[in-house]
Amino acid sequence: RSQAEVLICGEPGSGTSKLADAIHQLSGDASRPFVKLSAAGLTRSGLAEGFGAARGGTLFLDEVASLDPAVQFALLEHLDHPAGARVVAGTYRQLEDEAEAGRFNADLFYRLDIIRIRIPALRERPEDIPVLFRHYVALACEQAGLAAPEITPELTADLMAREWPGNARALMNTAMRFAMGLERETKQDDTLGLTERLAQVERSLLIEALEKHHGRATQAAQALKLPRKTFYDKLSRYGLRAEDYRN
Repeated sequence: RSQAEVLICGEPGSGTSKLADAIHQLSGDASRPFVKLSAAGLTRSGLAEGFGAARGGTLFLDEVASLDPAVQFALLEHLDHPAGARVVAGTYRQLEDEAEAGRFNADLFYRLDIIRIRIPALRERPEDIPVLFRHYVALACEQAGLAAPEITPELTADLMAREWPGNARALMNTAMRFAMGLERETKQDDTLGLTERLAQVERSLLIEALEKHHGRATQAAQALKLPRKTFYDKLSRYGLRAEDYRN
């Protein structure tokens, strides 16, 4: 098995974090730690702690292009003196262009760019959309204890025709709304009571806030003008997790 660094390139919502976890699972010893760090706002001490926690396993740096220049240098030092953890980095930016423009450490780019994996945008593989949508609907219905609604050919054609700028994440959220009735015809929604409709709208607003702020719970709560505890209580009520939106 290879322990070389991996650079995963994909648009927001394309699943870089899930792919990083899959790489770890296939690395030979999935019982070893898999540590995910958001590069935005990461400090040198936070990076060192991450390496310590990931020792013997995998350290995933989400959106590595957002690293502060000083932390980029610290990461390069860690790579020059192996700290016992494999580094997998994810980015939606063209990291090579960022390095050429001086916005990213060029030496670090070449150290990370040993194995490069590009995740195609969902619009580039529309044939995957029906399968993924059925999978996400089934998961949403199972979590909410709902019967799976019918996915008509017309709906499938509509889904395949969309651009999906949010990629798999946006498709999953659409599937969740569909499972709860928010994406169905109005005559079907008319059978729901006021409480159920309000719950649907509230859950949709929570998802939109998490998407907009990339899973940053504090910012999402502020955008909705909710106390932090209330925000987390609502996430728990609707089976949502802020960390699922940090990709």
